[in-house]
Amino acid sequence: MRTNSLALALAIAVAACTGPVDDPGGDRVRQPVAPPTAASGMTMMLPRAAHTATALLDGRALIAGGCTTDGCGGTPAGGRTELFDPGRRAFVPGPTLATPRGGHTATALLDGRVLIVGGYPDEGRPPLASAEIVDRAATAVVPSGSMGTRRGAHTATRLADGTVLVVGGVDGNRALSSVERFDPRTGVFVRVADLPGPRAVHGAVLLRDGRVLVVGGQAGSSHGVALLDSALVYDPARDVWHEAGRLPAPTYKLAVAPLLDGGALVVGGQLADDRAARLASTAVFDPRTGSFRPGPTMSEPRYKISDAVVALGDGRLVVAGGFGVDLFAGGRFTQLVRDPAIERQSPAAVALPDGSVLVTGGYSDRTEITSSAVIVDPG
Repeated sequence: MRTNSLALALAIAVAACTGPVDDPGGDRVRQPVAPPTAASGMTMMLPRAAHTATALLDGRALIAGGCTTDGCGGTPAGGRTELFDPGRRAFVPGPTLATPRGGHTATALLDGRVLIVGGYPDEGRPPLASAEIVDRAATAVVPSGSMGTRRGAHTATRLADGTVLVVGGVDGNRALSSVERFDPRTGVFVRVADLPGPRAVHGAVLLRDGRVLVVGGQAGSSHGVALLDSALVYDPARDVWHEAGRLPAPTYKLAVAPLLDGGALVVGGQLADDRAARLASTAVFDPRTGSFRPGPTMSEPRYKISDAVVALGDGRLVVAGGFGVDLFAGGRFTQLVRDPAIERQSPAAVALPDGSVLVTGGYSDRTEITSSAVIVDPG
């Protein structure tokens, strides 16, 4: 169902707790007790899921690609991008991609352009090797060099030097161990050190020390393939991979975000292809020990949230997906928004210049895509 949630979302209160909670274990969700602000709802130009939302240097956000029909069976309009203007609080048309795609990655480059890589042109069709670049003004899209391998369900991480590391993914029924590095100066992808084994629908994040943490995922793309509890760290200076501990359980379709102390928080995911196997749990990665420990629990299970976790400049995290939005701060989660009318799997979220977060699209368990969007102020 394509839902216009404007009236509903305007009535949702964003809440915060007052004072610390006595919780030695650090895993109790703090429930809202007072509404300091309201979440503002609106509607995108298109319903979308498995799309991307990327912050531009001028404060706007680029919404690109995704499946655009219920059932997520096609991307007929997925080449149409839209721009969110925070000053007007409105979505306006953006440039058109050369190739409609969903399940791709979009990475903001240091010069303000946006690199769009891989993904699927349609349900049941092989993924793409092509890449495109949206210019700094977000008025045009130009082709870039193609990858050496077609990829979907991969990750793309901008490194400290401005290059982009594209890791794993799938090509048809084959999970990939290959890794490529994109240089925005030349527009060329170069093959770098392979993963120790194939990996897809995993999580990846740039650590404060310049390395890349890759966690979880699966070793194939079909039902019954092995899920992964392992983690790896890539050293771009030496072009080598190192083992980096294990998650509490094999997990895929998860997210991972940086922490101010140099570590990372692994968020949600799924243990099996079953609603009951979705996770509200998190895990904290300590780069000094190369190990994970249990983290706090979210207000609800979430998966398919690789583009729905936003790291704010002060170290807090905003996590969207499922039926709401949580804030991670002070080692705990606080539920900010709960809207039982809208379920968001494969949504996208992006930080806005004023510190608020824009959450867009997604689909329900019945794969009904929504055009609804909401701005959440974490306070």
